[in-house]
Amino acid sequence: MSIVEFKRAKLLQDAKMSGITVKDIARALATMAGVKAVSDFDAGLTSSYLAKAEALLELAIEFAQERRRND
Repeated sequence: MSIVEFKRAKLLQDAKMSGITVKDIARALATMAGVKAVSDFDAGLTSSYLAKAEALLELAIEFAQERRRND
């Protein structure tokens, strides 16, 4: 296992142990979009970021399932 793979595995483990939620991922996406997006998110304008977070997780699950089938 390379150092990069180890860091990614540790990141996933830390995410699981932290109890991460879809809302946490949505807020992280808003944070990446900038200060106004975080302000909007904190003001309750969350639907677009929640939809993006859900889509991101759905794609990740799909790719993981595909990878497992091919292993």
